Amino acid sequence: MNESELEQRVEEIEVALAEIFESPKAPAVSSYDEGTRLFIQVSWVVESHRDSSLDARCVVTLAFTHGQFERYAALDTAHRKAFQARLGEWVRRRCAERQNPPALKGDCAMEADVPDELF
Repeated sequence: MNESELEQRVEEIEVALAEIFESPKAPAVSSYDEGTRLFIQVSWVVESHRDSSLDARCVVTLAFTHGQFERYAALDTAHRKAFQARLGEWVRRRCAERQNPPALKGDCAMEADVPDELF
C-alpha cells in the first residue's frame, strides 16, 4: 500500500471515530505508526468551560496491527463503511462498559487492541 493510500484510509477511520461521540467542541484525532502497530486516537470534550484548559476530555486510543490495516485498506468502499460502523459501535460499547459508574468529572481514557472479529 502506498503512503498516500495509507494516509487516506487512516483519515477515514479518524473521521468515523470523531463522529461517534457528542462533543461541545471539535474532537481531536491523531495517528502514529509504531512500526509493528498503527495507533489511532480520538479525544473529545465531555464537559466544557470558558477556559479550555479546564475542559474534561475523554480519549480512546486504538491499536491496529499492520495486517489488520492492510485488510481494511483492501476492502471496497461499502465494506470499509460497514467496518467503520462496527468499529464505532464496538468503541461505544467498550467506553460504556468502562465508564459504569461514570468517571470523576467526565475524564476518561481507554486503550484497546482492535479485535480481528470486527473485520
